[in-house]
Amino acid sequence: MLPDPKPQTIRLKGKAYKEFRETLYRRDKGMCQDCDKWVPLYDGGVFNLFTCAHVAHIKSRGAGGGDTLDNAKLKCYECHINKEHGPQWGIK
Repeated sequence: MLPDPKPQTIRLKGKAYKEFRETLYRRDKGMCQDCDKWVPLYDGGVFNLFTCAHVAHIKSRGAGGGDTLDNAKLKCYECHINKEHGPQWGIK
């Protein structure tokens, strides 16, 4: 008997990822889930890495976490990049 195949991690791209991000934004009411700061979804109609809301994965995609609502929360740039990934990725 063969073992069960490893479950596939959900990794969204393009329009599907944009819709996922928008749904997460509505669920979290535009608020960073760490510092409670409101962040915009878009800046002038486009995503700006430094000013807009980020999708933060609870379990990283590299560790098998996927693009699902139960594995993501909204964060601001400061909390997501500088605090979670380290200041070497952002500005102090």
